[in-house]
Order: sequence, then structure tokens, then C-alpha cells
Amino acid sequence: MVIIGIDPGSNVTGYGIIRKNGARAAHVASGRVRAPVGASQSKRLWLIYSKLSEIVSRYRPSAMVVESLFHAKNSQSLIKLSQIRGAILLLGENFGMEIHEYAPMEIKKGLTGYGRAEKEQVMFMVGKILGLSALESLDEADALAMALYHAHVSGFSGAHP
Repeated sequence: MVIIGIDPGSNVTGYGIIRKNGARAAHVASGRVRAPVGASQSKRLWLIYSKLSEIVSRYRPSAMVVESLFHAKNSQSLIKLSQIRGAILLLGENFGMEIHEYAPMEIKKGLTGYGRAEKEQVMFMVGKILGLSALESLDEADALAMALYHAHVSGFSGAHP
């Protein structure tokens, strides 16, 4: 099973793709989609959707994992983040992927044993699990963490509990 985790952000959206084979997970690809400074929200949405479409077309994941919506610093940030999540969810439906959402604390607890773990701790654990010496960013690590968490909780059948 190929799983993509997507960490939505208005400036940087991280993605991480793993291949699950039984109880093992292997890194396939990961990175970031960065919106140009000063781009309109509609351009950001289009850029994120189109870049992620290229990635999904190339790797053909069967499942997508996105963090469930949580609070933002202000209402404008929440609105922008919600729009980006909407574009990402649309992408998943457009490509016929199973879509799964988990709370950030649930993912952190599943990977590190502590729901309030720092992002750097999550990055460390992702690197250890996948045997990666370096990750480009926290966004990339968070996206891979989502994919790994889903691989773990979905069991061997690929079905969500």
C-alpha cells in the first residue's frame, strides 16, 4: 500500500509518501510545496493543488492522510488553512484515494509516545523509523509522520480501524 501524508500550510505544504509492506514502511518521496510570497489565496490553492496532483499522478498512493482541523492563531489563518485543506481533500477524492484524518496530538502520541511532543522530536522519530539521515523541513517530517501513523493503525489489511 502506498500512503501520502499531507501537512497543509498557507505558505508551505509538506508531503510525505511511504510504501507499506506488511509491518514495514519505506520512504518513497517527500518534500514541500512553497507558495510565492505575496501570491493571492486563489493562486496558492491552485499551486498546491497542481503540484500535489503531479506528485500523486507519479506515485499513485491509495490512501491520503491529513491532519484534522484544529484551532489557528486567528480567524483569517483558520479560513486560509481551511481552504487549503479543502483543495487537498478535493485532490484525494479526484484521485479516488481513501482519505483519513487524525488529530495532531494522536499522531504525535503514536510516533513518540507523547501527544505534546515537539516537532523536532517527531522529525527525529520519523528519521529513525524510515532510516533517513536528514529531512528538509518540519513540514516534510510532519507529513511523513501522518503516513507512518496511518500505516501503523491501519493494520495489515490497509483498512482503518
